[in-house]
Amino acid sequence: DNAEPDVLLGHDEAPNPLEWLLHALIGCMTTTIVYHASARGIAIEAIDSEIEGDLDLRGFLGVSPEIRKGYSAIRARLRVRTKAEPATIKALTAMSPVLDVVSRALPVSIQVETY
Repeated sequence: DNAEPDVLLGHDEAPNPLEWLLHALIGCMTTTIVYHASARGIAIEAIDSEIEGDLDLRGFLGVSPEIRKGYSAIRARLRVRTKAEPATIKALTAMSPVLDVVSRALPVSIQVETY
């Protein structure tokens, strides 16, 4: 797979699924801030963002069943050019649907069919 890093037998030429998850999260939080700020009359001039996650491959590889298979923590940093207070902008991120999915456990139904 060209998206996986060398350590996972890939070529690291594109984002892998977990990296896409980070992109989806930061993209949704950014869009959510802009939408809800606009709806509240809060001017946003610019948003710069960074996001990273902690991943221990021993979980994914099945080497250690105690270790989570995905990210154990995610950190997002948003630099927003606005006159609003940081707490006001941070509160807007709570409206992000992707943040809701990532930060709260939810049931996932899986159906497999073979042929």
